[in-house]
Amino acid sequence: MEKNSGSQNRDKIRSAGVVGAGGGGFPTHVKYDARVDVVIANGAECEPLVRVDQQLMATKPRDLLRGLEIAMQTTGASRGVIALKKKYTPAIEALQEALRLGNAGKRTEIHILDDFYPAGDEFVLVREVLGKVIPEFGLPLDVGAVVSNVSTLIDVAQAVDSGRPVTHRHVTVGGDVKEPSSFKVPIGTPASELIAAVGGSIVPDTRIIAGGPMMGSLLSDPLQPVTKTMSMLLVLPSGHPVVLRRERDARRQIHLTRSACLKCMLCTEICPRNLLGHRLFPDRLMRNLAAGVAEDDDAFTGAYLCSECGLCAVYGCVMNLDPCAINREMKQRLSGAGLERPKAEPQPVPRSDEHLRRVPSRRLIARLGVAEYDLPAPLRSFDVKPQKLFVPLSQHVGAPARPVVQAGQKVSQGDLLGEIPDGALGARVHAGLTGVVSQVEDGRVTIEVE
Repeated sequence: MEKNSGSQNRDKIRSAGVVGAGGGGFPTHVKYDARVDVVIANGAECEPLVRVDQQLMATKPRDLLRGLEIAMQTTGASRGVIALKKKYTPAIEALQEALRLGNAGKRTEIHILDDFYPAGDEFVLVREVLGKVIPEFGLPLDVGAVVSNVSTLIDVAQAVDSGRPVTHRHVTVGGDVKEPSSFKVPIGTPASELIAAVGGSIVPDTRIIAGGPMMGSLLSDPLQPVTKTMSMLLVLPSGHPVVLRRERDARRQIHLTRSACLKCMLCTEICPRNLLGHRLFPDRLMRNLAAGVAEDDDAFTGAYLCSECGLCAVYGCVMNLDPCAINREMKQRLSGAGLERPKAEPQPVPRSDEHLRRVPSRRLIARLGVAEYDLPAPLRSFDVKPQKLFVPLSQHVGAPARPVVQAGQKVSQGDLLGEIPDGALGARVHAGLTGVVSQVEDGRVTIEVE
């Protein structure tokens, strides 16, 4: 019976197009096709300035607990853990009350995290909650766990209990705007609509970052849409260091390394994956590139282990070099040359000083130069109806969804726009609002909203 129930849950999750909302975008129905001991709800929200997950935990604790219960039932887990930072007081209080009033508390617990970056990284989170280290190139499954973002779990609850597909996303809008806020908006809503809803920018020349200041990416067009994995729109002056870092040329960084790298090893000393015992050595990669040395295989192939959290660049390097960008460039070069990832170290041994090397979020915010933007962004109603939705057919890991609609066709909110290609890893895509399809091209479906 439990096996059938798990299969039915996965079918409903698949049908609803649920993916990892924390940024990874891995199809949830595939992730839950496993047997594990524990499901961890990731509420760490490690990117500075983002607010939506803590707000959802505070306002929808029962939905979160229900999603966690379904995830446990589907994977056969006997234990559920909600991991969130101790500074999220309203969320902690709401969850404790929901646990007290419901039945979930018998198998579910809250794990309080310190406020450091990147607490929400899957590898770091598992180490904090379970005291176990995921092997190199491994998954939480390797230590008997599944990790799901809290937004994902709320989507899971809606999919299984109501058959409701993923059509909306909660997004924080912050930075140089008049009224920082968080909204629940239809997927496909242009970024410009959200920025207008917070009163627009307060400075004339700005850029938009989709995601947080550490791992977010620059938008090339303000019409680029909200996706299932977008948690924040950050508006910053065009000359802000967070923006300028994203405009660097990685190849130029390699040339600068030859003259500027001090060989101080600070980039490696604070690398979260190195602290877990993984063979990632940004300092050795930088030195070898600077010297033109190619014999240190671990230094080069270790780039495959980089999570691209950005700490080495933002907090580690005093010379304003970017080991993270070089790791990213090296991954592309190794992959392009056909060099496979090395075999995983079966039992990584964490460094004894791992807790001493953590970077407090407050200190990181100051280093980033975004302290003035570290403001409340309360959850508000999104009263704007977009004229158009631009719904990407690829918002997830795997193959883009195959369009099942055509221009001129009327669709209602929740209707299927894109199906998973046969035999492929992927996720379904649905309409966020009612309207008429005007275009199906360039990897997206455009809807003229009624």
